[in-house]
Amino acid sequence: MLFVLIIGIIITVSLWYKVLDLKLIGDSGGVVRETVGLLVKTTIQDPRVLVLTSMPALARLDTPDEMENQGHAIILWVAGLARINTSPTGMLLDQIPLLAKAVAGGAPVISETPKIIEEEPVLQPELSSDILVAIYNTHTGEAYAISEGTERVAGKGGVVAVAAEIQQVLEKKFSIRVVRSEKVHDLQYATSYIESEKTARELVAKYPKMLAMLDIHRDAGKTREQSLVEINGNKVATILMVVGSDARRPFPNWKENYNFACQLADKLDELYPGLCIGVQVKEGRYNQFLHPGAVLVEMGTVENSLEEAKASGEMFAEALGEVLKEKLKAKEVTNLEEETLNHLELDYQVEENAGEVI
Repeated sequence: MLFVLIIGIIITVSLWYKVLDLKLIGDSGGVVRETVGLLVKTTIQDPRVLVLTSMPALARLDTPDEMENQGHAIILWVAGLARINTSPTGMLLDQIPLLAKAVAGGAPVISETPKIIEEEPVLQPELSSDILVAIYNTHTGEAYAISEGTERVAGKGGVVAVAAEIQQVLEKKFSIRVVRSEKVHDLQYATSYIESEKTARELVAKYPKMLAMLDIHRDAGKTREQSLVEINGNKVATILMVVGSDARRPFPNWKENYNFACQLADKLDELYPGLCIGVQVKEGRYNQFLHPGAVLVEMGTVENSLEEAKASGEMFAEALGEVLKEKLKAKEVTNLEEETLNHLELDYQVEENAGEVI
């Protein structure tokens, strides 16, 4: 009840500030119209957008589903209003101001103008006729600090390059046709999953025969040592797969996604022991309720280099390619068996009709 009251106050304050802004710019005649328009556009279309954008501190949360952790959400909101950085680095800088100057002189932040690009690969003769894999990035700006000098860019970070690496291996080595979206979903970080859900829905609707839909991320909160594993004598980024559940919202078939992720993890263990550090089940849904082959893949962490993550992306694609080959082969066998049964049934009917006396 307290949480609902606080949200109501936030919405009221947000709208009041909107009114004040309009008055300040001399548009007093259109105040009511603009305010009502804002309320209708944001609240009726998607109430989550208004709540999340009115509470900037929630942008630190992994997904809008995490809002349901009321205590944590309130703490972050208050910290946001007070302009307190609750991260370990932020708290340390607050306590030791001189460190801020040292940090300010560090690696430059790499950013670019956000571009929305949705390209489909040119259909080559050797590729499968159908799109079998779709790839996108909910947190498009996630970057690898060692290579990019920052944890996040305003646009396309290193995770987009890792997604491209996975696509390249699947197409060149396994002839699996892939569609990949580079649409930027995290211009407002708090609503990134709301935006990426639109992309995921479009992919599912447009490519009904696809077998897998990947959301490529990179992890955080781990040390450099925890982010590395040695494969064939080379240090590469670890891989973690995340699957949502029905803990908070309806997701009746989430175990199909979990089983698919486990198949991928088993194949990675078979090909590259130690590369995959597991399949983690979380309480959010991460758009996975839209497709049984949807998986969130954490390709390394912020403490990896881009090259380490791309190397792991190549190996992940190898495992995915093998799993999909097995699925396609099983599908072909099933189709052949069904076709054989249909022929046998037709032959039986012909013989039965031939024996009838007219």
